[in-house]
Amino acid sequence: MNTRLIRNILNIIFMLGAVVGLCFYFSGHKETGTYIILVSMVVKFAEASLRMFKV
Repeated sequence: MNTRLIRNILNIIFMLGAVVGLCFYFSGHKETGTYIILVSMVVKFAEASLRMFKV
């Protein structure tokens, strides 16, 4: 697969995870929302490392 396609998919997963995490966080489930946001940040770090190392 193309690296750009993989990066785009990871970015979409990150954005969806961030939005879902914020929805959980502000609806009263702060701990669950925090975990969802942390997982989406890990996905973003993976995307950034692909960009940085140009794999």
